[in-house]
Amino acid sequence: MFRRLRVKLTFMYAGLFSLALLLIGAVAYFVIAGNTQRLAEQQLSNTTQVFAHAWNIRLDHLQDAATRTAQTPRLADAVAARDDAVIRAYLADLRARSRADIAFVVTREGLVISETGASSSVSPGLQLALAHNQPAPGVLRQNGETYQGAAAALAGGHGWIVAGARLGPQQMDDLRALSPIPVQAAVLVQDAQGWGDPDSPAQASFGGFIDESLRAQRAGARQIETEDGKAIALVTALPSLDGTEAVLLLRHSLKSGLSLYGPLFNTLIIIGLVGIVLLIAGTWFLARGITQPLSTLEAAARKLREGVYETVVVGTKDELSRLAESFNAMTAAIRERERRITQLAFHDGETRLPNRVALERKLNAATRAERLYLAAIGVDRFAHVRGAIGYALAGELVRQLGGRLAHLAPNAPMARLSSDVLGVAFIATSEADALKRADALIANLEQSVSLGEQIVDVHVTIGIAQPGGKEETTSAMIERASIALDQTRRRGQKAGMYDEAAYGDPARNLSLMGEMRRALENGAIYLAHQPKYNFRTGCIDSAESLVRWRHPTRGNIAPDIFVPMAEETGHIRALTEWVLERAIIDQKALKDAGHAIKLAVNISARLLSDTDFAKRAAALARQAAHQICFEITETAVIDNPVAALENIELFAASGVHLAIDDYGSGLSSLAYLKQLPAHELKIDKLFVQNITSSQRDALLVRSTIDLAHGLGMNVTAEGVETPAAFALLASMNCDLAQGFLISRPASLEELIALLSDDRRLQFYKQTALGATPHLAPAPQQPKQA
Repeated sequence: MFRRLRVKLTFMYAGLFSLALLLIGAVAYFVIAGNTQRLAEQQLSNTTQVFAHAWNIRLDHLQDAATRTAQTPRLADAVAARDDAVIRAYLADLRARSRADIAFVVTREGLVISETGASSSVSPGLQLALAHNQPAPGVLRQNGETYQGAAAALAGGHGWIVAGARLGPQQMDDLRALSPIPVQAAVLVQDAQGWGDPDSPAQASFGGFIDESLRAQRAGARQIETEDGKAIALVTALPSLDGTEAVLLLRHSLKSGLSLYGPLFNTLIIIGLVGIVLLIAGTWFLARGITQPLSTLEAAARKLREGVYETVVVGTKDELSRLAESFNAMTAAIRERERRITQLAFHDGETRLPNRVALERKLNAATRAERLYLAAIGVDRFAHVRGAIGYALAGELVRQLGGRLAHLAPNAPMARLSSDVLGVAFIATSEADALKRADALIANLEQSVSLGEQIVDVHVTIGIAQPGGKEETTSAMIERASIALDQTRRRGQKAGMYDEAAYGDPARNLSLMGEMRRALENGAIYLAHQPKYNFRTGCIDSAESLVRWRHPTRGNIAPDIFVPMAEETGHIRALTEWVLERAIIDQKALKDAGHAIKLAVNISARLLSDTDFAKRAAALARQAAHQICFEITETAVIDNPVAALENIELFAASGVHLAIDDYGSGLSSLAYLKQLPAHELKIDKLFVQNITSSQRDALLVRSTIDLAHGLGMNVTAEGVETPAAFALLASMNCDLAQGFLISRPASLEELIALLSDDRRLQFYKQTALGATPHLAPAPQQPKQA
């Protein structure tokens, strides 16, 4: 409702003050009204008592005057003689002495004689009252008017003399004059129409109130509703001379009573209005003193949100000044904390060198020139160095290398990209110039580093990313530099450029993993079996089961693409289990066709230490229709030798033969060769393909065959493609031959046909003896990548 605190405070205080004034005024009004009513009731009661006292005095005076006149013998004789002149004289004297308004004589016969002469007979009520010897004075009705009358019997019993004082407006005015409060007085008499006042017909509306008051045992002043509003009324019954029922009605208007306090109420209203105005003005200025510092703090808070730090100054010495001091302290703390966060966000915590995020910011801020190259500088064998000197000194080593790099290229964007990689951007005219600059960096960075008392030799490799397109992000450029570093190390170079063709399209290759499971289900992935010729038996008694993928849009995908991707993404287990299950099915089909041969399945080094996979594979192998062989590389046990050897023992216990694949292509270890319970050793095709042209390769193959035989293993030569190599291997006592000369990888149907081809088997035998018979080639599969 209110958007400003100053207005809210002013409205709230003014409203509360106004409410307090209203409450005070209401309480004062009701208290004054109550007191006025109680005072009116008391004054009416007092006025009634005064009226009763005056009434009695007047009646006594009338009664005394009437008694004296009635005791005059001459008057009695005049009444007896009907001497009207004497009677009128005495009546005039009586009215004058008693200040009565009327005086008349009632004869024994009931005839009324007044100053004007004889009149009609007396009223029944008066006649009945005069029948008593001593009638009580009271209200008298005569000629339609109301009087206060008294009567006395004449001497000799000749009649009665009556004197009356008129009860009219003048008498009521005299009565009101006796009251300290303004009252309305009236004497009401009851007739056939009810209670009425001949002088004030409006008084007749109080008949019900009068009757109720007369019925009450203790009649007192009460509040009634009149045409002029609320009033306090008091009814007093009056004694009657002639039997007429009469009452005295006194009324006091509460409105007229409260009107006396009108000036007081007006004064209070004026004081309240002035107080409200003063309160609003004071509250406005007080709220201004509160809201102005708060507004200053609000503006400073908005600037703080935008990263602008501003000190707030408040001139007061109260809570607001302490709030401003706390805000300033908070601002300083936030500034320091942000500085530290920024330092941590854009610098390496270990070496204090700029990190990758800082490098990306600098590259984004810099003009992306066409000649901007980015070098990723990797410390060779960093993990071994760190293991030798410890983490602290290894971090110091990287920090010093970063310092050298900053000194060699002072204004170049530089950062630590990972634990053992530094990055630096520089301008070069060409790739040759970039490589030249990289060589210069290598010459300076490979100088020995002093770490305390130790001297450490450093060797680095640099991968360089060429300038990318305008839409390339800095993150992508850093990624290309890191990839260039890996490519350079694989090539065995010290510095090298990013090779996009060699890297390929990893995103496209990675998408294959999402399609691989569907390909396993719909038959796009299938097995091809490459047979192995046994020199000793002169037949084909085994084959290697190889996985192939015929993609609906990309054609035949080489295993060298999707198998490593499966290893990296964790899909290799599902793929291997499918190959093993499919090989067992094909082996049963071969056996049913009359060819019980051993099938070999390649096992990834990543699965060799997986105990769950080992148990699953051993269980599947036990269900095979014939012998199953697992081919592993000689270095497969290097990562986790204990678990790998345990799983190999599990395979052997399950009747699975073990073959060492690609022997000689990696880091051959006689120790691992001794530990592995292998049945077969496969010589890599790299040595077999040149066996007829290289004496060194021939010597290595012969010695490997002798070594394997000495360890009790059969030997398979891979990559046999020429009859000469086939014959030479036979002469070297090689056990098995595998290659395109025997057959390319073939489908199950093609393999069954090959195993049933006696002419081809005869060809192999003659070739092994050195003859060169002619044989039409078998159906060919696409050459393996």
